[in-house]
Amino acid sequence: MSEAENQIAIEQQVVDKVYSRLEVMREQARELKAEGHGRAMSGPRTGLVERDAMVLTAAAKLSDLDSQEEGIVFGRLDFDDGDTYRIGRLGVRDADREPLVVDWRAPAAAPFYRATPGEPLGVDRRRVITCEGPKVVWLDDDVLTKADVEGVVGEGALLASLTRERGEHMRDIVSTIQREQDEAIRAPAHGVTLITGGPGTGKTQVALHRAAYLLYSDRGRFADGRVLVVGPSTVFTEYIGRVLPGLGEDSVHLRAIGELFEGVVATRRDSAEVAKSKGALRMVKVLTDLAWETPPKAPGRLSTLEAGDLAKARLEIRKRCEAKGIKPNGARAEAAQVLSELLDGREISDAFLNAWWPSLTPQDVLPAQNGEWSVDDVPLLDELAEILGRPERQAAKVPEWQARELRSGTRLAETFVLSWSLNDGWQLFAPGLPAPIAQSGQAIDHNGYWSAQRWASAILLREGHKVTSWIDGFDPYGEEGFVPVLAEPLPVVIDSEPADDVYLHVILDEAQDLSPMECRMIARRAAHASMTIVGDLGQATHPLAVQSWAELVQRLGKRQVRTLDLPTGYRVPQVIADFAELALAPGIEPTRSFRPGGKLEIRQVDDLAAAIAQETGAIIAPDHLAASLNAIPVSQIKGLEYDRVVLIEPADIVAAEPRGMNRLYVALTRAVAELVILHTKPLPFTR
Repeated sequence: MSEAENQIAIEQQVVDKVYSRLEVMREQARELKAEGHGRAMSGPRTGLVERDAMVLTAAAKLSDLDSQEEGIVFGRLDFDDGDTYRIGRLGVRDADREPLVVDWRAPAAAPFYRATPGEPLGVDRRRVITCEGPKVVWLDDDVLTKADVEGVVGEGALLASLTRERGEHMRDIVSTIQREQDEAIRAPAHGVTLITGGPGTGKTQVALHRAAYLLYSDRGRFADGRVLVVGPSTVFTEYIGRVLPGLGEDSVHLRAIGELFEGVVATRRDSAEVAKSKGALRMVKVLTDLAWETPPKAPGRLSTLEAGDLAKARLEIRKRCEAKGIKPNGARAEAAQVLSELLDGREISDAFLNAWWPSLTPQDVLPAQNGEWSVDDVPLLDELAEILGRPERQAAKVPEWQARELRSGTRLAETFVLSWSLNDGWQLFAPGLPAPIAQSGQAIDHNGYWSAQRWASAILLREGHKVTSWIDGFDPYGEEGFVPVLAEPLPVVIDSEPADDVYLHVILDEAQDLSPMECRMIARRAAHASMTIVGDLGQATHPLAVQSWAELVQRLGKRQVRTLDLPTGYRVPQVIADFAELALAPGIEPTRSFRPGGKLEIRQVDDLAAAIAQETGAIIAPDHLAASLNAIPVSQIKGLEYDRVVLIEPADIVAAEPRGMNRLYVALTRAVAELVILHTKPLPFTR
């Protein structure tokens, strides 16, 4: 048996133990789920919330185990003190609670990504373990110290990872993240973290792993959909949509720019000229004026008031409302008052008000062109929603007991709440958060009311709130609990409208292309959120794209920026990266490619269709040629990678828009193995 075979057999024994343990964990989750369902058939009604929680917890655990099974073990660390850790997608312990696998997000796994020969962090050997299902197929070792390490195999983990081909869908890069990437992933959550880097530096993978890391390190804060990832296109979000579940996270909201307004999915991009017009800040005033205009089907007469009188009345209503901060959809009472004054105090009928001052949606004010929304329309719809305000509603307050009977699921608590959970012990909830901020575990039993209240009071005191007494209340799941009476009551929120899209962390990928209006749309969702901004100014193609990162951060209304640069490319081969530099905008530092090999072929042809018919791989063409050539439009490829790219007619790509050369740079850097350029027209640059 060779040394490699011997080492593979050693790792196979560990992987077999892990898979056996996974099956035990699955069975435990199934038993928990069955117990939860059993509680629905017996026991008091007060146990229904615990029943639901048990079923949900078990279902989530089963889903987590299933999503992590493929390649669950991918690394090993041998330390100079004799300790050995296996690193994987999920933390797994044996029956004695000893670790079999350390979760890649845990602090103990950090040396797997950060250790270098110059700073080994106590690591003698770092091993990358490659599996196909439950079978170990290969190993690659990096020896980071001068220690005499036995059983070294492979060609070195980094070089091995760089020679692997890309699959059809993006796979996570957990096992090949380097130190600079890991520092970006594990950066503090507060403020704004700006991650910059050229093509192939792993920016997108870093952004997604950062989302998974934040949820792992502070789940109580970021779980339940409190992290939003925004990508440039629906093609892009579909492409990366499989990554987060593979990292053990499926609670992140993943949206393209064209999907951020509820009820609209836009994929078509306007021409550069139209996009420039729609993306400019002057659209705020244009939309505001539209929102206050007379609706097309509004009546033109009321008693003695003619159309001109009604137009003047509408101006007066707008003047009064803007002075009071009232939005158009909340102005019905003001409209009735102004009209009544013009008619000597006569009451205005609901029928007239319904027709003359109806509640409007953004789609009422800005109809879609030919029934189809563009991506550049979405920020305008979102801006109109802000300008118009919510439609007025006359709804009686539902008693708490009735709300609990009629509604299921989580509701946000309006104050601090202390309640009991069968699995997690006493839980302390905070205003506006569906997940508890603290859990006692089983240290305090369910009858230990006074102990639980003392425990919670101590936590609230550290948060700056002194508790004077406790009263009965309900937690976010509608279960009975205790509400603290505070020495200084929490501030009252005057705006009673429910908050939509309340995110605590927002990740922006390909952020260099955001227009001012798109920034306003995102800023509304990130008003209470920290942010991770990822991008490359060399790939900026929008006509209103920023000239600097400081300008973008200012557009988003953020401060406290920490910048982390990823200067080294691991995906685009050097020969392709060097050629792509010909299209790189002046002043942009080229990426250092660390990947050898690659193939570049440039051919001038007479018949594009005939030449394409002989090719394989991803065919990328100018937008106006894409449909006829059955190719991918060049405007849709940002953020994507392919093993082999066939790029059609670079001159047309450059000529199609003001930042056409930037667009070409993006296209030239999509290949991670082979790039073929087919052209009938002269290339737009000289070699």
